[in-house]
Amino acid sequence: MNRFALPRGFTIVELLVTLAIAAILLAVAVPSFTLFAQKRAISQKTVQVRNALELARGLALSQRQVWTACTVDASNSCVSSAGLRLLVFRDDNDDKDFNTGEMLHQDIDINSIELEMSASFGRPYIRFARNGEALESGNIEVCSTNQAVDYGRQAIVFRSGRIRLSNDSDGDGYDDAGGTKIECHGS
Repeated sequence: MNRFALPRGFTIVELLVTLAIAAILLAVAVPSFTLFAQKRAISQKTVQVRNALELARGLALSQRQVWTACTVDASNSCVSSAGLRLLVFRDDNDDKDFNTGEMLHQDIDINSIELEMSASFGRPYIRFARNGEALESGNIEVCSTNQAVDYGRQAIVFRSGRIRLSNDSDGDGYDDAGGTKIECHGS
């Protein structure tokens, strides 16, 4: 062993340079990851909305009864926007609101996501008939409650009862198949 060999290790300058580079990379990556996570949450909630609509249609077909899907406020009244929950229920008294005693099949919390219902004739609900057809066509737009995130998706319901999700593969803000603008926050 050589007594005069210098100990090997990193100098404080090398460590500081490495930390500075890591901090710069982190500062660039975090906003991109945050936006990615918010877009992913919107996409997941859109799939959940589509599944709820498909459930309502399936129940209408299997039970041969009309089933309703809508966003509701604190008093369980169907609303087009600012709803707290998305419900799938059988509206026995046909008042377009969820009441005590009516059969509730699904209750989805809308936490940190903004849903806006746009159905035929401005109705705040979509119903499915005994034969699986939609009594109202329209869409449910899913957006982030964060005003800085201008990204949204739609679950689109056709009168035939068919349900599809919007897709904006080129990022221009328009649904690829339907050509309609997906607008969040009045943009």
